[in-house]
Amino acid sequence: MPQVISASRRTDIPAFYTEWFTCRLRAGSVVVRQPYSGRYTAVSLAPEDVAAFVFWSKNYAPLLSRLEQVEQISKNLFFHYTITGNRELEPEVPDPRDAIRDYLYLCRRYSSAQVIWRFDPLCMTDKLTYEIHEERFRLCAEQLQGTAQRCIISFVHPYKKVLANMARQGDHRVTDLSPLQKRQYALRLTAWAEHFGIQLFSCCNDFLLCESIGKAACINGNYLSGLFEADFDMRPASMRKECACTKSVDIGAYDTCAHGCLYCYANTDKDRARAAMLRHDPAWNALNGYVPEEKIGASPKKQGALFH
Repeated sequence: MPQVISASRRTDIPAFYTEWFTCRLRAGSVVVRQPYSGRYTAVSLAPEDVAAFVFWSKNYAPLLSRLEQVEQISKNLFFHYTITGNRELEPEVPDPRDAIRDYLYLCRRYSSAQVIWRFDPLCMTDKLTYEIHEERFRLCAEQLQGTAQRCIISFVHPYKKVLANMARQGDHRVTDLSPLQKRQYALRLTAWAEHFGIQLFSCCNDFLLCESIGKAACINGNYLSGLFEADFDMRPASMRKECACTKSVDIGAYDTCAHGCLYCYANTDKDRARAAMLRHDPAWNALNGYVPEEKIGASPKKQGALFH
């Protein structure tokens, strides 16, 4: 069965690797390093093997002029667009007014059903209160009124690397909130969302679920099947606890996103990630380095150092 290609939860391909991505489309395949096994796997990008492309980005501007190239492989395109306006935590992300402009463009070019707004993660710190988040949510929702149908939210997960990076790189301390406080805050966002005709969904925060907040399936085979009138793989992805996604193949790589978001789950260190982006070559067959054919599928112990 053709696969859903996720581009990408691990890094922002539209923002930083559009040229590499379109090179791989022309080549018809991409090599992906599996993050846990270390094994390199070839993934077909031939039209008959791609069910849909699901994109994730905070800046789609570099991809907009290349959409026709993507459509030559598949016209089944779905876009996750994160817009929060929290430049204190997202120092390299575009101005939210520019992001909203591009969001509206994607909706006009395709449909509002193919673009979903993400206002996540909600990350309260000693310098960024909930009230600031709420006001920025209201401003974004107001400008997306009549276009955005749904919005995905979640609260930041305090992984050790997240807390360490925020303290070291941004001098922010994450505010410790109880589940009750988070539910109360989420319900306040719900009131604004409903005012502007937007439905809220929660990603991997099941304690937020209620009549007005649904459970997000960020890659939803059933939804995509109805949207694109095609068969999709309905097997669960089993990505992490409370994840409701169906199967996809992610073609990104960790420690390569240069947005510098202080709360980032995908980067160990923002300086390391930016350095990786700067030495990246669009001609590589894998996002994080060129992989010789004989090393694809080989035991990781025999591969040796390729990129890092």
